[in-house]
Amino acid sequence: MKHQSNILALKYRPSDFSDLIGQEYLVDTIQKSIELNKIPNAYIFTGIRGVGKTTTARIVAKMLNCTVFDDSNRPDLQKCDQALAISEDRHPDVIEIDAASNTSVENAREIIENVKYNPVLGKYKVYIIDEVHMLSKSAFNALLKTLEEPPPHSKFIFATTEISKVPITILSRCQRFDLRRIEKKVLSNFLEKIALKEDISLEKEALNLIIKASDGSVRDSLSILDQANIFKSGKEIKSAEIINMLGFAKVGDLYNLSKNILENNLSDLMNMLNDMYQRGSETSKIIEDLMSIINWSCKVKINQNLLKDEFLTEEDKQFANLILQFDHGKLNIFWQSLMKGYDEIKISPHPHSTLEMILLRCAFLINDQNSAGPEEKKKSEISPHQPIPSPNLDQAVQNKVEDKIQISLEEKISLHQKFFQFYGKNFSPLMAGIIIENCEIVKFSEKDKKLLIHVLKEDFSGSEELKTNLKNDFKVDIVVKKKIDNLDSIKKLYKKELIDLEMQTDDFKKVLAKFPNAKIIDIEEVERGDENDG
Repeated sequence: MKHQSNILALKYRPSDFSDLIGQEYLVDTIQKSIELNKIPNAYIFTGIRGVGKTTTARIVAKMLNCTVFDDSNRPDLQKCDQALAISEDRHPDVIEIDAASNTSVENAREIIENVKYNPVLGKYKVYIIDEVHMLSKSAFNALLKTLEEPPPHSKFIFATTEISKVPITILSRCQRFDLRRIEKKVLSNFLEKIALKEDISLEKEALNLIIKASDGSVRDSLSILDQANIFKSGKEIKSAEIINMLGFAKVGDLYNLSKNILENNLSDLMNMLNDMYQRGSETSKIIEDLMSIINWSCKVKINQNLLKDEFLTEEDKQFANLILQFDHGKLNIFWQSLMKGYDEIKISPHPHSTLEMILLRCAFLINDQNSAGPEEKKKSEISPHQPIPSPNLDQAVQNKVEDKIQISLEEKISLHQKFFQFYGKNFSPLMAGIIIENCEIVKFSEKDKKLLIHVLKEDFSGSEELKTNLKNDFKVDIVVKKKIDNLDSIKKLYKKELIDLEMQTDDFKKVLAKFPNAKIIDIEEVERGDENDG
């Protein structure tokens, strides 16, 4: 039974599980549990907006109260009067509550008071609480006992977009289902069927843009399709109309922006930005779209099988081939600069001017000589045929040779990663933290058993401890330098590695058991006592 509405999102809202797309696991599990009469006291459905949380809750309420069954002994929701009454919001035993406007403990107590009464028409009294994470702490506490031991005739169904805000005490009393984003192919097929039923003609590229904008949400995709059908100027919905309607920048423009930034074509970059400004492209949306492009580019560099995606255009593939020529370092700098810029845009009184400065900064940082690309990296590499200084050379000469050795940021990061992987497995994270704050590793080789580090201070506190820990296996040289290049970058990377290592420890796993969403944001060095202090 479809909603009698001309709005597509309402008209095609699923009335039973056969209409619900992309959630096969959920459908099978719930159907079997009802057939076997293994029904939990409470369900909780979570996922992004528009994937079917509240719709699923209503379907479950129908199935629990349905009195008509098909040949397979499954509830026949199309022929059941109880299911029809629930669809039309007139069933006295299915109570829908919006937690956003009913947050207080008094609202929870009202529910508890009513739970004890038997249903009027159906087998079960079903409470559907939408956006349940909006309930107050007191309201959650009031519900705890009822959720654990409700009357046999009462069931609770919760829906939320923010599962992390629901107390663990509530979650432990519910059967949880995570509704997935709808896959592109599934959503594409669904929209094509709807367009055919509604006699809507649209370009393939326009369909792809709708799918991109909806981000896996069925409701959003139908709303955009509905809007585009009104907005269109001709018989067919064009991609250009979707772009204008949603404030998208043209994909080709975004690719050209990225290309000009990566290749340091600043004049072309500014001309393009001015042109996009005149056409009314939304400033913050440009940043968001560029971030999506760089994220996708990094994934393509890791896994080139992504280029086989049938939804990719020729423009996508051409840009991907360009991206493969640039190293990860440049892409990471690009991403970090955009992330910082996104926050700046929000508070800027002149968004377009801010956008110009953000993208210029991206270009300057990416093309800085310290962030060498493939060609620069080749120049900085030491030829394998270059003679290696003899250990018998005078130390002063040796130091001069070392001073002439120029290594790229990428190589420095690689050295630090290798050392950290070795050192983190064998020694204390505390010592590793001391190294982060004070050192730049210039050479580390497990094979040759050599470690060369540069420090900023002669009184580096970890020198003796480091030498003591490694003296049996490694030759350790610590050289004082007036300047250590890229120390901040290396610190950040190093600290991330340290955090990742700490998150794998048994102690942190114990924390996760009590607080599933816990994360280590930062690691700070603690003051050290004697070695016997533990």
